[in-house]
Amino acid sequence: MEHQLKRLFSNLLILIFILGLSSCDFTSGLNQDILSAQKFVDQQEFSKAVGLYERILKKNPSKIIKTKINYQLAEIYYLYLDEQVKALKYYQFIVENVDDPLWQVKSLEKIADINFTFAKNFPEAIHAYEILMDVKPRLKNYDYYFLKVGESYFELGKYSKAREIFNQIISQPTNPYYVEAYNQMALIEFYNKNWDKAVEYWFEYLKRERRKDQITKVKFLIANAYESNEKLKEAYNIYYSLLPTYPNPEVLRARLKSLYDRRVARKR
Repeated sequence: MEHQLKRLFSNLLILIFILGLSSCDFTSGLNQDILSAQKFVDQQEFSKAVGLYERILKKNPSKIIKTKINYQLAEIYYLYLDEQVKALKYYQFIVENVDDPLWQVKSLEKIADINFTFAKNFPEAIHAYEILMDVKPRLKNYDYYFLKVGESYFELGKYSKAREIFNQIISQPTNPYYVEAYNQMALIEFYNKNWDKAVEYWFEYLKRERRKDQITKVKFLIANAYESNEKLKEAYNIYYSLLPTYPNPEVLRARLKSLYDRRVARKR
């Protein structure tokens, strides 16, 4: 939070500097409003800052000031007010009104993230990520955008398109999301109730994953797939192996009891 506040404060200082260079274009009242908005941000009174910035925009300031204020409003909603969806229209203003590629890329990345993570508007997320993927020369986060397009298609239930993307990533061992693509392929098969295929992909994932929390999570999913596929002994053994590390062991104990009862019932 401290780092984010410093970054926002730095952006506001740039805004004040621009105003100082262009003071002949503004009334003293407008300058004072902008300084007051900065003060609200310094005091972490973000709602008051938003209200004042909105009033400043209604006064139709110059394009450069309007651009800076739209970006500040977007960042405040995105970072500090936990109202990320409200930030969308301000980032969109930057995309539509600013020619600087850096500003456009930063804003498009936020638009894509908000649509994917918060608004759950996956078609719009795909649209933003694909615009970013079309930038030439290729942006350094290209592989990340490609992964998120695949995940967006997965969330939309368009599994064939998602498979194409994850298979392409799997074919590139140097891709930074190579390991994660196995997990995504497993999830597709899991949701399609192809339990054996899901388990196969997850075991390939486990050969490559090193994060303990992810290993635990995926082993739980493997056990779930076995249980769904009526492979009760295999499911029981994996659930049991997770007892020392699983964050909620009561869930495992409930699963183990259920599996034990089902296995006993089978033998009757």
